[in-house]
Amino acid sequence: MLKVSEIDSSQRDFSIEKGSWLSLKELTSERMELVAEKTGIPQHLLISAFDEEETARIDNESGSVLIVIDVPCLAKPNDGEEGTYETEPFIIAYNDDYFVTICQTDDKLIRDLLVRSNLIEPQKHVRLALQLIYQMSKEFIFYLKQIDAHTKDIERRLHSSMKNKELFELMAINKSLVYFSTALHADRKVLNRLLNSPAYKKFDNDLDLMEDTAVELDQALEMCQIYTGLLSGMMDAFPSIINNNLNIVMKTLAVITIVISIPTLVASFYGMNFKDIPLNEHPYGFWIIIVIAILLALIGGAILILLTKNGRSKK
Repeated sequence: MLKVSEIDSSQRDFSIEKGSWLSLKELTSERMELVAEKTGIPQHLLISAFDEEETARIDNESGSVLIVIDVPCLAKPNDGEEGTYETEPFIIAYNDDYFVTICQTDDKLIRDLLVRSNLIEPQKHVRLALQLIYQMSKEFIFYLKQIDAHTKDIERRLHSSMKNKELFELMAINKSLVYFSTALHADRKVLNRLLNSPAYKKFDNDLDLMEDTAVELDQALEMCQIYTGLLSGMMDAFPSIINNNLNIVMKTLAVITIVISIPTLVASFYGMNFKDIPLNEHPYGFWIIIVIAILLALIGGAILILLTKNGRSKK
């Protein structure tokens, strides 16, 4: 039976049964000290959860194992632009009696894994650690697909954009991909160490899970590299796209200005204070002049449009 105890900073005390999984979130140093006392896992191993820049690694001490992996999460609203992603350390620590996980902010990985609770056996610490790393790889792929969808939306808007908004969004996505690429490479090193560890090669099911995890992690790495290359090309092309869109608008404004100036020119001639101006005495002279001005404007506009199209076709 799955036993998961979820502890947060609001709980002053808690109890945990041997062989169960203790999930910790947003803990203070006092709570961390209590966890170390109850589980027997050295406190300085657990304290890694407070370091936002903690790199992925593996450590062993006094029969306790520490695995730090970087997991993806949404950036805090005050830390970045909307839709920006970053990474944070996820702590896995266990000994013979207890299995502890610590995530200071986003516990999406835990929630998604609990959906598959029928496959979780907390007393099998090696397998549970591998399942968490496997789920972490799937989380990266999920967020990378979100980034890809966002990038495609920006690419669609770039066709008619003349603003900096899309550029700032591309910069935010590029920042997210840098975080993801760095984290994925570090997580891959951790997985490689596990692949070479005798403790993780005892059972065939664990070996199969390790292979599946390696495949998912490699897929996430490849996706991240592809999206980074595509984004780099988009950012390089962005200034040219903006200039081209601006040139199109300027050409349109130039055509409109010239077309409008033709009726103005005709009206200026007839505004001169001279005798014997053509159609001066004609009863419908005013309307004839208006029609002629409009026709000249239409002809001039058509000529300019044809010249513009011919210039594009030659290019």
